[in-house]
Amino acid sequence: MKDRPAPLVDLPDAPPPHAPPAPPMIPAAPPEPAPGAPGPPQGIGGPLARVRTALRPVMLVAAALFIGLAARDLARRWESGEPIEVRPAFVALSVLPLALGAVVLGLAWAWLLEELTGRSIPRWPAIALHIESQAARYIPGKVGVPLIRMLGAPRIGTTSAVVGSSFAVELISFVAVGAIVGLGLLAAGGEQVAGVSALIGRWSLPVLLALGVVLVGLMTVDRARAPARVRRLLAAEGRGPLMPARLPLAHAAYWVTWAAHGACAALAVGATPGAALGGSGLFVLAPIVGFLALATPGGIGVREALLSVGLAPAVGPAAALGAAVISRATSLAVDVGGWLAARLLSGRRGAEPR
Repeated sequence: MKDRPAPLVDLPDAPPPHAPPAPPMIPAAPPEPAPGAPGPPQGIGGPLARVRTALRPVMLVAAALFIGLAARDLARRWESGEPIEVRPAFVALSVLPLALGAVVLGLAWAWLLEELTGRSIPRWPAIALHIESQAARYIPGKVGVPLIRMLGAPRIGTTSAVVGSSFAVELISFVAVGAIVGLGLLAAGGEQVAGVSALIGRWSLPVLLALGVVLVGLMTVDRARAPARVRRLLAAEGRGPLMPARLPLAHAAYWVTWAAHGACAALAVGATPGAALGGSGLFVLAPIVGFLALATPGGIGVREALLSVGLAPAVGPAAALGAAVISRATSLAVDVGGWLAARLLSGRRGAEPR
């Protein structure tokens, strides 16, 4: 008769003498630090943290300086122009699309970071950091925009290298989609902006096709096929395209908010609805040209010149200058207000107990 195996309750508690050692137990949660002991490092420390602390007030002072210069320039332009009748209701209405566009642009950036990192990015902290960086556009050379984001990378759980590469990809979509939307609106503007359309008509189609090819390539080509040097430069790991398909869609929505803002600014100086809608594409192209003019902080002067020349045939020189000044003044107000709101949001979240 065969022996029956012993029941489990009869087995000895100790392992056999020749059994391999048991693996160490993995705790279900990391141990809590002792009272008064330093916690784990948050983000990037060391020299970069000190640089971030030192540069923040410098960037703030520089941005405030150039915003003040921009305000003085606007006042001079307004005083030098012919008197025009301004409709305050449309001026106030032109602020709303800009505020909405700032949130849309920050959300699009969060989506891009998620594509590059393969993990979730906190939405509102990323939007707040993006809005905060927009105030740095008024520093010559536009270096302040990526620098502010890179220094704030630890706040959203990523690295400065990923943030830097995201700025390059975002800029391509930002400019390409903006050019497509702006030129498309001008093409639909008809006789109201016939002069501007004739000026850019010779090269608009080749530019649109080239930009479309670049966007499609970034949305479809696997990043793993890029040369190793390019992958290291962009800090791109894993597989998949560099640009999510929803990024250009979000940028298209952003530029539509600028078109709506421009239509309201034109209506504020007495333009007809047809002229306001026809010239709305100029309010999309002008910020792009101003952003690409690296020598001027925030595109000051460049944007106003393009708007003044482009809108003059439809609304008159004085009204065109007035619409350009209103657009700059309201966008400055949104930049400053957005910066204050972003700092307040960041401060509150940083003070929350963890």
